[in-house]
Amino acid sequence: MVGIIDMSLRIFMYGVLLTGIWLFLGRYLVSFIRQRSKGYRFESKPTGQSGNKFTAHIRLLIIITTARKGKDVVFYFMFLSICLFTVSFSVSVGLLGVSIFFVLMSTLVGFLPYIYLRFRLKSIQLLGSYEAENLLSELTNMYKISDFNMISAIDKTIGTIKNSPLSKKALFILSLKIKEYRSKEELQSAIDFFVAMFGTEWAALLGMSIFESILNGNNVSVSLDDILSNLKQIKDSIEKDKRANYEAFTMVKFVIPIIYILSVFVCVKYFGFTLGKFFHYQFYTGLGIKFLITIIVLSIISFWSMYLLSKPKFDF
Repeated sequence: MVGIIDMSLRIFMYGVLLTGIWLFLGRYLVSFIRQRSKGYRFESKPTGQSGNKFTAHIRLLIIITTARKGKDVVFYFMFLSICLFTVSFSVSVGLLGVSIFFVLMSTLVGFLPYIYLRFRLKSIQLLGSYEAENLLSELTNMYKISDFNMISAIDKTIGTIKNSPLSKKALFILSLKIKEYRSKEELQSAIDFFVAMFGTEWAALLGMSIFESILNGNNVSVSLDDILSNLKQIKDSIEKDKRANYEAFTMVKFVIPIIYILSVFVCVKYFGFTLGKFFHYQFYTGLGIKFLITIIVLSIISFWSMYLLSKPKFDF
């Protein structure tokens, strides 16, 4: 118990120390990097460089999941990731010594912000995918009412669509961008962002239809009707998959804690352990702590995976 309290206090002190340093020096560090980089910002630029692709990817995740568009959001993201790795690794080394296991665990902790963004993105896309039928139906109707003017149809759909928050948000952002585009590339970028908010095949097909309608003035009502028709056909099968996956998720949710409790019972019943001895090995030895961390990490991964799989994405 004393060891756990000591570890918690060290983690707390490291967190307080790094927070204080950041609050005091953060703005000076950002200013210094801006000056040394001569105005460089973490933005995607049409250079094709891998660094730009990486920062553009991170920026896209942050914008979709948090709606933050500041100039330094990628810098703050990287700083947080490095801090988490440093604190985790320092605490591990200070308490239990250097180990490949703790290097890997610290690396995993450093990736937590990215993992969170990816999980958040998948959750948003999962919920948004079920707005497909409502979105396609409303947009198709507005498109026909607007004499096949896609920009006008998008504006009208924003005002009329109900119970589809992600669709309304995605259409609103798209509406702003398509009113300002000056080239084919800028229009394609706006459509790509719209598609990325859903991450589905039907969204990609819808994006292609919107692109053709705006750029070339083509009548895409037949294409919109086909997408909507296909979505209605797969609705029943997706509902069946959702029920089956939910039952499996419910079973796993209760099985994991039961297995751990059974492991304690088996050790006490058949291997001559007492409860005190079991918890001593679990919490006060290096091997026991590694085993506990592994159980927690794998359990979290299992729950996250089952959460995403329990409700299949509404897609072709």
